[in-house]
Amino acid sequence: MRWAAIFTDRPDSGDIRTAHIEAHQAYLRKYKGRITLCGALRPEPGGAPAGGLWLFEADTKAEVETIIAEDPFQVHGLRATTDIYAWAPAPGFEDVEIAPRG
Repeated sequence: MRWAAIFTDRPDSGDIRTAHIEAHQAYLRKYKGRITLCGALRPEPGGAPAGGLWLFEADTKAEVETIIAEDPFQVHGLRATTDIYAWAPAPGFEDVEIAPRG
């Protein structure tokens, strides 16, 4: 089953992001495959991150919650909110694959 997680960051939390970015990126690599797509959300290109959007492959919402709980950004209080939704592509988009950027 597919899941989407939408995160918003606490205002003025750039120091938390800076302190834990390397551990966060290592964590994302650890779960690559379970987290199928992830990235920062920004109010404009090149702007400061305001949160994130991740897509998951997991059997249950509890599995997604367990994975998210290990994220250094979550552990150290960067996230103001975390919302998890069951997700499926719209009709006609079931066969679309996102190609890696080269």
